[in-house]
Amino acid sequence: MHALHNIHATLVPGAVIVDTQPVSARPQVASGGVSFGSLDMRAWLDTIQAIDERVAETVRIGLYELQHESRFVVTDTFDDGPECAGIVNGWRGTRVPDSVASQLGATTSQVTVQQEIRLRLFRSEP
Repeated sequence: MHALHNIHATLVPGAVIVDTQPVSARPQVASGGVSFGSLDMRAWLDTIQAIDERVAETVRIGLYELQHESRFVVTDTFDDGPECAGIVNGWRGTRVPDSVASQLGATTSQVTVQQEIRLRLFRSEP
Protein backbone atom coordinates (compact mmCIF):
# COMPACT_ATOMS: atom_id res chain seq x y z
CA MET A 1 0.00 0.00 0.00
CA HIS A 2 3.01 2.29 0.48
CA ALA A 3 3.42 2.53 -3.32
CA LEU A 4 -0.22 3.58 -3.70
CA HIS A 5 0.33 6.36 -1.16
CA ASN A 6 3.46 7.52 -3.02
CA ILE A 7 1.65 7.54 -6.34
CA HIS A 8 -1.24 9.48 -4.83
CA ALA A 9 1.16 12.18 -3.60
CA THR A 10 2.31 12.82 -7.19
CA LEU A 11 -1.14 13.07 -8.76
CA VAL A 12 -3.37 16.07 -9.22
CA PRO A 13 -6.86 15.60 -7.76
CA GLY A 14 -9.12 13.92 -10.30
CA ALA A 15 -6.28 12.16 -12.14
CA VAL A 16 -7.20 8.75 -13.51
CA ILE A 17 -5.16 5.62 -12.81
CA VAL A 18 -5.56 2.59 -15.07
CA ASP A 19 -5.17 -0.80 -13.40
CA THR A 20 -5.14 -4.00 -15.47
CA GLN A 21 -4.62 -7.51 -14.16
CA PRO A 22 -5.02 -11.00 -15.61
CA VAL A 23 -7.66 -12.70 -13.47
CA SER A 24 -8.12 -16.13 -15.08
CA ALA A 25 -7.58 -19.08 -12.77
CA ARG A 26 -7.22 -21.48 -15.69
CA PRO A 27 -6.58 -19.77 -19.04
CA GLN A 28 -7.00 -22.04 -22.03
CA VAL A 29 -4.04 -23.07 -24.20
CA ALA A 30 -4.72 -24.12 -27.80
CA SER A 31 -3.18 -24.61 -31.22
CA GLY A 32 -5.01 -24.90 -34.51
CA GLY A 33 -8.36 -24.87 -32.74
CA VAL A 34 -7.39 -27.84 -30.55
CA SER A 35 -7.34 -27.26 -26.79
CA PHE A 36 -4.29 -28.47 -24.90
CA GLY A 37 -5.97 -27.80 -21.58
CA SER A 38 -5.34 -24.90 -19.26
CA LEU A 39 -2.61 -23.24 -17.25
CA ASP A 40 -2.92 -23.25 -13.49
CA MET A 41 -2.85 -19.62 -12.32
CA ARG A 42 -4.53 -20.11 -8.95
CA ALA A 43 -1.38 -18.97 -7.12
CA TRP A 44 -1.45 -15.78 -9.20
CA LEU A 45 -5.02 -15.17 -8.05
CA ASP A 46 -3.74 -15.23 -4.45
CA THR A 47 -1.44 -12.35 -5.45
CA ILE A 48 -4.36 -10.52 -7.06
CA GLN A 49 -6.42 -10.96 -3.90
CA ALA A 50 -3.61 -9.42 -1.82
CA ILE A 51 -3.37 -6.50 -4.25
CA ASP A 52 -7.13 -6.03 -4.16
CA GLU A 53 -7.07 -5.85 -0.36
CA ARG A 54 -4.45 -3.08 -0.48
CA VAL A 55 -6.31 -1.18 -3.18
CA ALA A 56 -9.57 -1.48 -1.24
CA GLU A 57 -7.83 0.06 1.76
CA THR A 58 -6.76 3.10 -0.29
CA VAL A 59 -10.35 3.47 -1.51
CA ARG A 60 -11.66 3.11 2.05
CA ILE A 61 -9.39 5.86 3.38
CA GLY A 62 -10.34 8.17 0.50
CA LEU A 63 -7.22 8.27 -1.66
CA TYR A 64 -8.95 6.85 -4.73
CA GLU A 65 -12.46 6.23 -6.01
CA LEU A 66 -13.29 3.37 -8.37
CA GLN A 67 -14.81 4.88 -11.51
CA HIS A 68 -15.14 1.87 -13.79
CA GLU A 69 -14.47 -1.86 -13.90
CA SER A 70 -14.80 -4.22 -16.85
CA ARG A 71 -13.44 -7.54 -18.05
CA PHE A 72 -12.39 -8.74 -21.46
CA VAL A 73 -10.44 -11.60 -23.03
CA VAL A 74 -6.94 -11.10 -24.38
CA THR A 75 -5.37 -13.71 -26.61
CA ASP A 76 -1.60 -14.10 -26.35
CA THR A 77 -0.15 -15.71 -29.49
CA PHE A 78 3.17 -17.55 -29.61
CA ASP A 79 5.08 -18.78 -32.67
CA ASP A 80 5.18 -22.36 -31.39
CA GLY A 81 4.77 -24.53 -28.33
CA PRO A 82 8.33 -24.25 -26.99
CA GLU A 83 8.17 -20.44 -27.16
CA CYS A 84 4.86 -20.47 -25.29
CA ALA A 85 6.19 -22.82 -22.63
CA GLY A 86 9.35 -20.79 -22.18
CA ILE A 87 7.47 -17.54 -21.66
CA VAL A 88 4.53 -18.87 -19.65
CA ASN A 89 6.87 -20.73 -17.27
CA GLY A 90 8.20 -17.30 -16.30
CA TRP A 91 4.79 -15.90 -15.38
CA ARG A 92 4.52 -15.37 -11.65
CA GLY A 93 2.06 -17.69 -9.93
CA THR A 94 1.62 -19.85 -13.03
CA ARG A 95 2.08 -23.60 -13.33
CA VAL A 96 2.03 -25.47 -16.63
CA PRO A 97 0.45 -28.90 -16.05
CA ASP A 98 2.55 -31.81 -17.34
CA SER A 99 -0.05 -32.77 -19.96
CA VAL A 100 -0.04 -29.22 -21.38
CA ALA A 101 3.76 -28.99 -21.22
CA SER A 102 4.23 -32.19 -23.22
CA GLN A 103 1.86 -30.97 -25.94
CA LEU A 104 3.60 -27.60 -26.07
CA GLY A 105 6.98 -29.29 -26.42
CA ALA A 106 5.79 -31.11 -29.53
CA THR A 107 3.95 -28.22 -31.22
CA THR A 108 5.58 -26.36 -34.09
CA SER A 109 2.55 -24.25 -35.01
CA GLN A 110 1.14 -21.13 -33.34
CA VAL A 111 -0.16 -21.46 -29.81
CA THR A 112 -2.68 -19.20 -28.09
CA VAL A 113 -3.43 -18.52 -24.45
CA GLN A 114 -6.72 -16.78 -23.67
CA GLN A 115 -6.79 -14.80 -20.45
CA GLU A 116 -9.57 -12.83 -18.82
CA ILE A 117 -8.28 -9.36 -17.99
CA ARG A 118 -9.79 -6.96 -15.47
CA LEU A 119 -9.60 -3.25 -16.26
CA ARG A 120 -10.25 -0.74 -13.49
CA LEU A 121 -10.16 3.04 -13.57
CA PHE A 122 -9.54 4.89 -10.31
CA ARG A 123 -9.86 8.61 -9.77
CA SER A 124 -7.43 10.31 -7.41
CA GLU A 125 -9.21 12.07 -4.56
CA PRO A 126 -7.85 15.24 -2.91
